[in-house]
Amino acid sequence: MTQTLFFDLGNVIVHVNKERAIREIAKLPGMSLELVQRIALSQAEIEFETGLLNTVDYLDKIHRQFEIPDGITEEKLIRIWQKCFEPIPDVIEIIPILRQQARLILLSNTNDLHIRAVRLKTDILDEFDNLVLSYQVGTRKPDKAIYQKALDVAGHSPENCLFIDDLPENVRAARDVGIRSHQYQNIHKLKTFLLEAGLSLR
Repeated sequence: MTQTLFFDLGNVIVHVNKERAIREIAKLPGMSLELVQRIALSQAEIEFETGLLNTVDYLDKIHRQFEIPDGITEEKLIRIWQKCFEPIPDVIEIIPILRQQARLILLSNTNDLHIRAVRLKTDILDEFDNLVLSYQVGTRKPDKAIYQKALDVAGHSPENCLFIDDLPENVRAARDVGIRSHQYQNIHKLKTFLLEAGLSLR
C-alpha cells in the first residue's frame, strides 16, 4: 500500500534551464561565463546546498573567493532563477489527485535562492505535506542519510513509499534503502508507474 510519495523538484515538477541561468548571471557587471561556471562547480556551492552556508554567508564567500562585484545581490539572482524555472504542467496536474491518496513530500537537492525563486513562479510547493530540502537537513541525494530523514518525516516504512527523480544515481540510492523508485523521463511512463503502484489518476 502506497502511503507516501516522494517527489524530486528539478526536472520533475519544474524544468530547470541551468544553462540559461548561467548565461544570464554571466551578463551581470563584472561577471563572465567562465567565472560563473567556476562558481557553479565550487565547494561554496556544495556548502550552500547542504546548509553549511546560509544565503548571506554564501554570497559573502563567493564575493571574497572569486572577487565578484558587490552588486551581485540575492534579489538579482532570484530574479534570474525565477525566469529559468518553468512548471511542468502534466506533472503538476496530477499532484492534487495524488494528494488525496497519499502523503506528498518534496525531496530535493536545492538551496534557499532556488526555493524562493520557485515560490515566485508557482504555488505548487503548497500542495506538499512536507519539504525535505538538502540545505535544511544538511545532506543531499544520493547520500543515504537524506532518504532516511525523508522516511522519518513520512513516518512510513520504505516499502510503503514511492520516489520519483530524474537522475539515475538518486533513484538507485532510494532503491538501496528499500523505496520503490522511478526515474522520471516523461509523463506517460510516470503515470504507468503510479497506476502499477495502485494509485488512481482520476
